[in-house]
Amino acid sequence: MASLRNASPRLRNYFKEHYIPQVCEALLCGLLVTCPKDPLKYLEKMIILIMENGLEHIRWDMCIDPSMRPMIRRLSETYLEQLFGLDDQLMTPELMIKACTFYTGNLVKTHFCTWRDITIPPVNESEVLAKKLEIANNYNDFRCKRYLFSHWHFYVKDQKERLKASLARLQQLFYSHRLIISLSKWKDKARQKCLRRENKLLLEHEIQLNKWKSKQKINIIEEEFVFPEENVPEPVSDGSEFDISLLPESAILKIFFYLTLRDVIICGQVSHSWMLMTQASSLWNNIDFSLVRSMIPDKYIVSILQRWRLNVLHLNFRGCALRVKTLKSVSKYGY
Repeated sequence: MASLRNASPRLRNYFKEHYIPQVCEALLCGLLVTCPKDPLKYLEKMIILIMENGLEHIRWDMCIDPSMRPMIRRLSETYLEQLFGLDDQLMTPELMIKACTFYTGNLVKTHFCTWRDITIPPVNESEVLAKKLEIANNYNDFRCKRYLFSHWHFYVKDQKERLKASLARLQQLFYSHRLIISLSKWKDKARQKCLRRENKLLLEHEIQLNKWKSKQKINIIEEEFVFPEENVPEPVSDGSEFDISLLPESAILKIFFYLTLRDVIICGQVSHSWMLMTQASSLWNNIDFSLVRSMIPDKYIVSILQRWRLNVLHLNFRGCALRVKTLKSVSKYGY
């Protein structure tokens, strides 16, 4: 029986169930690789080894020494099936489809490559490299421009923020300076108004004083609050005589500033010229009653304030025991 292809199915199944092709493959591979001197003893020994391991664990290189095992398989299953006649049909439809597909693809590839070589002209590599280099340079320029633009954008943004802060600070300084100017102008106006008011009061005082002086020149009368003669101190002679009337009127007036109220009244009784000098409005701006509180009665205080009410700017009643009636009279004159 040269082949089992035409054998009965029972025999074919027997070969497959008892792994006859695999056993033959393992034994043949062992014989081909090891080439033993006594093949029969070698086959007997290998059959015992296969029986010990079992047919389920049989491999094609099982009968070969591990040091001599080849890297590839010597016999394939196709050859064994063909050898024993177990293959029903070597050329299957799947193999036909695969072969046809491979042939068609190879044919199309060959024709396409030929058409491409004929249709598309050959490309100059230097031109391609030049174009690629130009594209690379353009891309590099674009990246550099984008980098510079981003830095310029951040710089402009920072400058705008600084300019905005500077403008806000300048605006604040401008408002502060304008406020200072407004306050200074207001102070100047208030000062001028105060000066005009003071000048007006001084003018009124001078007018009243001039009226009173003209009246005194026409009608020379005695003072209403003349002190008794025993209270007038006698001049003390120290052996050196000096006529004070030889001094200018302004110098005599400055001397009168250092005198008390009682001394000024006494000096006014010396002569007519001294009396006129004691009637100067500047002498009666500040009246100090504290130094003569025990010498001048309340009626003289009221009389003095009534006469010089337009000139008096400051009063000193420290230590003076004034009556309620006197205080009411003083309040009537606006002090």
